[in-house]
Amino acid sequence: MRLGLFLAALIGLAGASHISSAATSISTDATWAAVGTLEDGISPYCGGGTIPMPEWVGRADGQVNIKGNTLTFTSTSPIPNHSFTVDLKALQPDGSGRFVGKDGKKREFYVTLAPGSGPRPFYLTYSYSSCRRVYTPKS
Repeated sequence: MRLGLFLAALIGLAGASHISSAATSISTDATWAAVGTLEDGISPYCGGGTIPMPEWVGRADGQVNIKGNTLTFTSTSPIPNHSFTVDLKALQPDGSGRFVGKDGKKREFYVTLAPGSGPRPFYLTYSYSSCRRVYTPKS
């Protein structure tokens, strides 16, 4: 009985150690080229809306930088409103999370990061629109 409890405690500590190191390795700095496109194709109205939003129509090429607790997408596209920064303090142990940012007009947007570390897809949505962009690593 005691041996069983000892082994269970030892296995639990090993698992906790693994989770802790995973969270640490996920938050390491990373940089990669990415492209953002409308998730369901190109539509200025995104999901049946009635206000054309030109910033959503075009492709957004750029670079993703994760440094510490910050993700920054710097756009190289000629269309405005594609660059953004979000705080990653709520990053989950698997590297995923949903983060809130504000654009230049103080409107909230949300970045949803897929699990993993390094280059991986993420999504961007705004509080005022049903548009959703997916940012995928360029190969």
